[in-house]
Amino acid sequence: MRKRHELGQSSDIAFLLIIFFLLLSGVTASYSLEMNLSRSSVLAGEAEEHVQLILLQNGRLTFQGRTLEPSDLAYFLNQEPQLTLTIESKTDWQSVVSLLSVIEHYRLSSLEMEVLP
Repeated sequence: MRKRHELGQSSDIAFLLIIFFLLLSGVTASYSLEMNLSRSSVLAGEAEEHVQLILLQNGRLTFQGRTLEPSDLAYFLNQEPQLTLTIESKTDWQSVVSLLSVIEHYRLSSLEMEVLP
């Protein structure tokens, strides 16, 4: 009596693996934040305001040693400033991303980011 080889089982598994990897290749996690900063139309004689904000390790935002609330941020950013965002090195990245998502809604003439050692 001959043993019959079932090729259907291994081909089913191979087919399911192909589908699984095709599905995984289409799933991408976004680890970036796209910021659309439009160029402001500043006149040649007009001086741009420079604002330096510091994001502390505990998630608080400061300006010239004073702690800012989220509602205070609108006052500084509505004037289309040159913004320098200084981030303490051990700051949680979720705090950075949350702040950048708020900043994205304002028109800035420039945005500079630096990390304190």
